Amino acid sequence: MRSLTPLSLSFYLAIAVGVAYGAISLIFPVPIFYTIISAAIVTLLAFTICYFGVSRFLYTRIEDINSQIIGSIQNTVFKNKMQSRSADALEKLSTYVKRLIQEKTIEIDNLKELERMRKEFLGDVAHELRSPIFNVQGYIHTLMEGAMEDEEVRSRFLNKAAKHVDHLSILVEDLVTISRIEAGELKLELMEFDIKELIHEVIDLLDLSAKQKAITLQTKYNGNTDPVIIKADLQKIRQVLVNLVNNSIKYGRENGFTTINLLDAQNDITVEVADNGEGIAEQHLARIFERFYRVDKARVRTEPSTGLGLAIVKHFVEAHKQKILVTSREGVGSIFSFTLEKAKELETLN
Repeated sequence: MRSLTPLSLSFYLAIAVGVAYGAISLIFPVPIFYTIISAAIVTLLAFTICYFGVSRFLYTRIEDINSQIIGSIQNTVFKNKMQSRSADALEKLSTYVKRLIQEKTIEIDNLKELERMRKEFLGDVAHELRSPIFNVQGYIHTLMEGAMEDEEVRSRFLNKAAKHVDHLSILVEDLVTISRIEAGELKLELMEFDIKELIHEVIDLLDLSAKQKAITLQTKYNGNTDPVIIKADLQKIRQVLVNLVNNSIKYGRENGFTTINLLDAQNDITVEVADNGEGIAEQHLARIFERFYRVDKARVRTEPSTGLGLAIVKHFVEAHKQKILVTSREGVGSIFSFTLEKAKELETLN
């Protein structure tokens, strides 16, 4: 249906008034010639009045509404496109309203999803905090109620309480990190460094933990002993490697291995952390980087974890405008891989 302009709307109204006037005039004994002339004059007057009224008041007000609606749609491309069209006010108003409804519907859906995530996050945080606090509380109250006199019990309970407090401290630190990242406060301090040197530093750091489970930490550089200089935030990439290697040890099998491999490409380096541990079922892979997501909640009791490590890893890697991927098979092992940008000097030499 063709939309009405002020001119066409005024014309139709004037014709309706003229026809109505002519029909009423036929009732009276007036010559037909005078009836036609007077009907034409009434029609012309009606057209003038309607056109002035419609264009002056109705369409002016509609244009004001259009401007208000267009101002509420924060989309410059759409705004410029609609303002440049030759469509009349009613057509533009209809388009604006439809677009506004669409925008607000999406906005409401996003707010609902954010609210759901907020509630879920608060529930997860409360759950994660409750466990270590409850345990520490239990140990302290037990000691206060008389177990303090038994030196062996006192020493054992204090050691357990200390471990839960350490876990609580790590959890709070991870929560602060996640909060800063999601608030947009994550800033990278880019520098050039040898990724091989950093890998050996991480291996030395976690070697004792690996030996406790008889897990071998090894590298695989295909016989290449040259330094591999990358451009990244040293501290954040160190934490990425520590988290990935520590996970491979924590969920690895005894007498197993963890291998850190480097794959060279033209402009970047791919770092792989592979193990022959428990592996991850396929249905969990899509959610493995979510906050507090646990593949097996039962094993948390034996392997304490904040549930934030892989979420932080993903944020740190993506902050470098790179990607992290995971491939895994249950009972076979997992491979976590991420890319890093090469230093410019190294790219030139290659």
